[in-house]
Amino acid sequence: MTGPVNPPPESHEFDTEAIWTGMGPSAEMEATGIRSVLAAAGIEAIVNGFAQIPSVPFEVLVTRQDAARAKQVLAEALASGSAAAEEAERESEMP
Repeated sequence: MTGPVNPPPESHEFDTEAIWTGMGPSAEMEATGIRSVLAAAGIEAIVNGFAQIPSVPFEVLVTRQDAARAKQVLAEALASGSAAAEEAERESEMP
């Protein structure tokens, strides 16, 4: 007979926060672009949404500990425009 099973300690390291939400025909593409910008900055992100169900919004989620930095990265990317986004994309494709 084994003893009682103890649940693992609670960890909030993996709690997520939505840093972007969008709906419409371009929402999936925008969410994917945001995830690429964050990946180029070393921030892991999850895209949550269903293209098959247009009434469900797309979200970009990051860990709570990365949320403030992710928002800053996105603000900087928007401020610097599409030229910087293209440059970041090229850099992320290099080995």
